[in-house]
Amino acid sequence: MAYSANLGSYGQLAIANREEQTQINLSMSIPGQQQSQSSSFSTGKWLSKPKLFQLKQGFVLAINTTQNSHYILIQQNSISTIESPPELNRYPQIDLTAIAQESNFAPMQPMQPMQPLRMGNMSMQMGNMSMSLNNQSKTSISKQFCSQCGKEAQLGDRFCRSCGHELNN
Repeated sequence: MAYSANLGSYGQLAIANREEQTQINLSMSIPGQQQSQSSSFSTGKWLSKPKLFQLKQGFVLAINTTQNSHYILIQQNSISTIESPPELNRYPQIDLTAIAQESNFAPMQPMQPMQPLRMGNMSMQMGNMSMSLNNQSKTSISKQFCSQCGKEAQLGDRFCRSCGHELNN
């Protein structure tokens, strides 16, 4: 038995019962980022279809098995068991869709390389770290100041006339 559910901004949840183990896979993909987390718990064979409840901050998966009732808390990037869940009947139940046993447990596909970022006449690229500005206009420097004491320096001075600090050209 295997099921999946769309958790909105939390991503995609896939759960399966393999012999005595419950396997959970949480996958999230947003532009520029992919995350996947898998956990496995020794629960025993499922007696019925699990139930998924949406809490204010996360989800609780309720599983009835030959061993006992188990509750699994799913929050952002964490999957953990809890002993006593909140009163689940107060929260909306999320539909679980039956899937093929192996279909949602395959590793995530690699991300496509980032395309160069373009903003107006500026472009940036992450691979080999390049950045360029097209149609650059040059500005002429009319005044120069000492970075040490802040006094105005004359054009062509190599050292500050006030404190002696070496000026940057």
